[in-house]
Amino acid sequence: MRVLVAGGADTVTSAIIQKLSKEGARIYALTGGQKPENRYKKVYEQYNFSYENSCIKEIFESVNPDVTIFTGAFDSNFRWVSGYSEAVRFGAGLYNCLNAFTLMGHGRFLFLSSDEVYNTNSDEYREIIHEQRPLVSERAERYAGAYKANALLNGENLCSMCRKTTGADIIALRIEELTFEPGNASEALDLCSRMCIDLLNKNEIVLRGRDYSPVYISDMTEALYRVINKESFKFGLYRLHSENTISQHELAGRIKEAFGKNPLEREAISNNSPQDSENEPHELSSELEIKFFKGAEECAGSVIETIKSSPEKFVQEGVLPDKLSAKVRRFIKKAFLVLLPFIENVIVFIPFFMLNNRTTGSAYLARLDCYFIYVLIFAIIYGQQQALFSAILSVAGYFFRQMYSRTGFEIILDYNTYVWIAQLVILGLSVGYLRDQLRLVKADKADEISYLDSRLKNIEDINIINAKIKDELEMQVVNQSDSLGRIFEITSTLDMDEPEEVFFHAAEVVSKLMDCREVAIYNVSNRSYARLISATSPNAKKLGNSIEYTKYTDMYNALKQGDVYINRKLEKDYPLMAAAIMSGDEISSIIMLWNIAWEQMNLSQSNRLRVVSYLIQNAVLRANRYIEMLENERYIEGTRMLDSQAFKTLLDAYMRARKKGLADCSVIRINTEEKDLKAVSVELQKLFRASDYLGSLGDGNLYVLLANTSTEDAGFVTKRIEEAGYSFDMMTDDISGGAYVLE
Repeated sequence: MRVLVAGGADTVTSAIIQKLSKEGARIYALTGGQKPENRYKKVYEQYNFSYENSCIKEIFESVNPDVTIFTGAFDSNFRWVSGYSEAVRFGAGLYNCLNAFTLMGHGRFLFLSSDEVYNTNSDEYREIIHEQRPLVSERAERYAGAYKANALLNGENLCSMCRKTTGADIIALRIEELTFEPGNASEALDLCSRMCIDLLNKNEIVLRGRDYSPVYISDMTEALYRVINKESFKFGLYRLHSENTISQHELAGRIKEAFGKNPLEREAISNNSPQDSENEPHELSSELEIKFFKGAEECAGSVIETIKSSPEKFVQEGVLPDKLSAKVRRFIKKAFLVLLPFIENVIVFIPFFMLNNRTTGSAYLARLDCYFIYVLIFAIIYGQQQALFSAILSVAGYFFRQMYSRTGFEIILDYNTYVWIAQLVILGLSVGYLRDQLRLVKADKADEISYLDSRLKNIEDINIINAKIKDELEMQVVNQSDSLGRIFEITSTLDMDEPEEVFFHAAEVVSKLMDCREVAIYNVSNRSYARLISATSPNAKKLGNSIEYTKYTDMYNALKQGDVYINRKLEKDYPLMAAAIMSGDEISSIIMLWNIAWEQMNLSQSNRLRVVSYLIQNAVLRANRYIEMLENERYIEGTRMLDSQAFKTLLDAYMRARKKGLADCSVIRINTEEKDLKAVSVELQKLFRASDYLGSLGDGNLYVLLANTSTEDAGFVTKRIEEAGYSFDMMTDDISGGAYVLE
């Protein structure tokens, strides 16, 4: 299963990735534009692009995810104190991802919302967006909360509308009071964390008008995993919440006691209903069995202890108004940057003014116009604005120099003055205009090149990822030992086995394919009991040779429904994994796996065991039918004794299995003292179990095969034989021949 997780590198996203990767899913991460060095753990591939980037469509096409999770309310990429701009970015990113998802035409899209949609109502939201953005800490928090609440509500409605119009499998999940141990103040999402931070920063506790009913993060990820695996849902909006609560006054008391303070308590105005929602969320528990393993008391205790142990991480400095000195410094800095070209212009004007005065009376340099050069330099460097300012300074310098020999009235009446000014201004403006246009063209070209470079880099990254995936998939097909082709190749060898050996070989096959050394196979003998047929280790036989499998309720219910049983609670005397081989609607055999790694108890291994059990099903059912035939057709009439050929075949199979350590068995030769074998078998058959076999090897003696019984454990049987008045010999097989010799 391929899962694309869209979210910043934070606690919630990491917990989701860890859970899904443990279950065997292949995780791809869309970081929302974070720095490449911020890499996730246990992620197959990471894409460092913003959600509104145009390459999102190519990413979806490349990954082709079965499930897409947009972390939304818990995404650390969004800083809601930015208000309007962040809400626009959030909506654009979600809409872009939804469009890319619907174009794929398959899969499931999950949008994670939270109870923060209750933070404001429509009237309060309109009031906030029309007022100037506040700089005071408390007002800034209310401002950010209102924008986030509105953005999340719009996200829920967008998902519902997209589900209706496109028919795509899109689900919005509103997670109420998500709780975990925060690493810093920005991760304080739940009521308990915010109360603790209020106490540290303001020496007060704010009661927000509702009880504390936390959903712990591990419970949330388990519920999310169940949502992913459910085939279909009736609705598009659900809420996940816990019924385990404690009152906010009790919570406040625990916080006071833990921190040893007695802060002021005040109640915040809370609306407790989302603003103008198009539809109400449905209970997730109505369609899924949801279990919460961590209650309100435990959640509160762990959160309080975490914050108390490192209070310096949670002390926030309020967003206070800037001091007058800081404002003055910023104003002076901005003013200096604006005035710098003018200051340079004035400074450079001085040497040109002095140079012009020296050249005016020179016989050789009288025709050199220094002001033209001066204006031309600033037009080339700064453009029209500074060219015009240079021209003004040059005119002022010209008038000042001419005043040495003429009156101002004479200068004004001289038409040469106006011709010179016109030439100077035209030169400066025309060169400055060309310079400005050239700069705009260069900037446009640079932007276009930068955009094309980014697109090319995106394409190169995607191509590298695609090539990597292609190469790995080719290696899986060719070399991977657990590919379906390889599994079928191994399991198909069972069809070549004799029916008597199928169960013993089947245990080896399952052990090899599941990478588990301890495998047991039980054959159902009636509706309640099952007999051990083969096991690959002594520990795999810990339940005994015969079990009442129906009393293992959790396992029995899972197997009866055709599912693979996984012992997630690590219950004692239960196998870690089990699967059933079905004959019609009834359980025919049970495969049990013991002592497997915790990492293997996931969806991937469960699916593999299911496939293996299906592939060996025909061979096992064939062996079962053969055993039934032995019991019904190969017995000598009126007795429980097998004929010589059937008994010899069965005995050989058990002996070979005993050599490999797959089954225990004992063979007893009973001396009949030339009595009729049929009569002796009828006389003694009551001494043996239904799973034991009686037969003859053609030497006139009666033989007994004790299944799943070692030579050491056969004492209780031999004692009965002695009490019945018969002598006996324990037998063993000669591994070099095929004959049987005395022990």
